[in-house]
Amino acid sequence: MRPEILNPLFTEVEALKGVGPQVAKFLKKLDLTRIVDLLYHLPTGAIERIRAPAASAALLGRNVILDLTPIDTRENRSGRGPMRVFASDGEGNTISLIYFNNPGWAKRSLPLGQVRTVSGKLEAYGDEWQIIHPEVSEPGKGPQPAVREPVYPLTEGLTNRRLGELAREALERAPELSEWIEPGLATRECWNDWRSSLALIHREPGAEAARKRLAYDEIFANQLALLLLRQSQRRRRTQPLAGTGELTAKLKLPYQLTGAQRRVIEEIRGDMSQSAPMLRLLQGDVGSGKTLVALMAMLAAVESGAQAALLAPTEILARQHHATLLNQLDSIGVRVAILTGREKGRARDSVLMGLADGSIDILVGTHAIFQEKVAYKKLGLAVIDEQHRFGVSQRLLLSSKSEHPPHLLVMTATPIPRTLTLTQ
Repeated sequence: MRPEILNPLFTEVEALKGVGPQVAKFLKKLDLTRIVDLLYHLPTGAIERIRAPAASAALLGRNVILDLTPIDTRENRSGRGPMRVFASDGEGNTISLIYFNNPGWAKRSLPLGQVRTVSGKLEAYGDEWQIIHPEVSEPGKGPQPAVREPVYPLTEGLTNRRLGELAREALERAPELSEWIEPGLATRECWNDWRSSLALIHREPGAEAARKRLAYDEIFANQLALLLLRQSQRRRRTQPLAGTGELTAKLKLPYQLTGAQRRVIEEIRGDMSQSAPMLRLLQGDVGSGKTLVALMAMLAAVESGAQAALLAPTEILARQHHATLLNQLDSIGVRVAILTGREKGRARDSVLMGLADGSIDILVGTHAIFQEKVAYKKLGLAVIDEQHRFGVSQRLLLSSKSEHPPHLLVMTATPIPRTLTLTQ
């Protein structure tokens, strides 16, 4: 189903130059397995360097790029101190290049009498100017230090320079895509096309217009995907559960429903009377009466000849719900049962039989209510309490317990980012 023009984005990272099994393993730690992952692994900032002809007091505390000639070395014989390479900038200044490990590499990289390009932070230590663990390259050969270098999120085994090289190679493979943003909006916001925006933000992490354009792409794509999904959802059909009001009328409550409760109950009943399965989030503070609203929805399902299931995150909460429902429904002939991990033997078998033959109207329980052996005669409504405690797959398992998709009501007292993710 994917358009052919997008195929290069989904190429494995092993296709990039120099990416073998070991480098791929390091990249996988950052969840970078395809070209598109590298493209959207954006830099978090940048290292600013100053290219200078010689060292000076004005450059102290700054990242610099200098051409230096090593003139002497000093290695601590005990093996515990740092390795020092003294280098001249040709203007009478001597800079101490310090390495706290790997003296062999320092000697090979900084041969005496040969000019090397050195980059790092120039600092004063007493009367001495020094650069600790500088990067070294041979002038005119291989990668040279950049005046501005993007900084990427890293993991052990990957350097910033290497990840930057991979990002640039991934950008070369990125296709030219047709613009999908309305031209007037793109002009007003001064946005470049998608590929140019990605290239710019990898080069200039502070490019605000490019970042906003990519953010717009993300949320626009997300909304389109949700719209398509919602259209697909609305095409699904289930059993309408309009209810008769018979059981609701028999329910004796020691208090009056609030205006908000009455309004939401009517909205839920309206959803359940449709042939499209309800998918609704009910949010209310602790003690605001969400369970009573859910009870009215479950009674509508039972009045329509269907069963209802209430899923709680813990056994304690499941037993509290069960006791409350028993107290309210036993007198009006609604049969309520509980199923948790504690129910064993005959008690469990009795509940399973009651669900299968339809003699149990409402089941309250924990994860046990959607296990493989639990079969319902006609599950019409699933209610999930504290929905952020459950994953989408668990919700789908409960929904699969019916011939037709059941109506779904999820409840929460604490809407958090995970709630929004699950709602999506």
